[in-house]
Amino acid sequence: LNYAQKENGLFLLSRNNIEHIACSVLSEYAPNNLVCPTPLNTIGLLQDYLGLQIKRNHIGSFDSGILGMIVMNDTVEIPSCDTVYRPIILEETYGTVLINPDLSLPSNVPRRRYTEVHEGAHYLLHQPYYRWLEEKVVTKTKRMGIACRTIEIHKSTPKSDTQWMEWQADTLAASLLMPRDIFCSCASATLRKYGACRGYLIAGNEADKRCAYDVFGEMARAFCVSIRAVQIRMVHLDFIREKAF
Repeated sequence: LNYAQKENGLFLLSRNNIEHIACSVLSEYAPNNLVCPTPLNTIGLLQDYLGLQIKRNHIGSFDSGILGMIVMNDTVEIPSCDTVYRPIILEETYGTVLINPDLSLPSNVPRRRYTEVHEGAHYLLHQPYYRWLEEKVVTKTKRMGIACRTIEIHKSTPKSDTQWMEWQADTLAASLLMPRDIFCSCASATLRKYGACRGYLIAGNEADKRCAYDVFGEMARAFCVSIRAVQIRMVHLDFIREKAF
């Protein structure tokens, strides 16, 4: 990546920068996803394109709320629990992605896919930061990894490096799953189909409320993401105006 960086290796990225990164990745890995609304092969992206290993394990305690994690140094010791929820310690290596097994339920497919791409986005964007961290700060630790509790963020005002990394990973995940140009074409067509002929929705407008979830649902199915992910993407791309939530 050829973008400005902080001294610690963290890239300084705008939303447009991240859209460009997503387009570049998809041009190499899944060019058809830039042509028509298509669910991204998230497993293939991580395993075949990025060379990562995916495992299904709890991260932390059973009720920690951590959905995913990527290991960013040679060896990491990770608190976990086994199939009967007894505490255990996992020893994982660089490039391992852990996904909470609860996301394997059929009802959680969109959330699982988003989590997988979110962790892949950390790998794409944040390797320089973790190399700097390993060299300068924690050369003797075995705990370097990025554990993520929340995804699909609507509004965020990052302050710390960790918050910026989460914002960047979340933004890139949305851009990979719902590429900007094809998402905009799909949104415009779907809004017309359900009677929102002005080309966008106005929050609080009763007529728009009646068609909103038909629009969200159809687009969520087209990209195999959650309705919330579609809502947020539409806000960021100006298809929902004024206060959306």
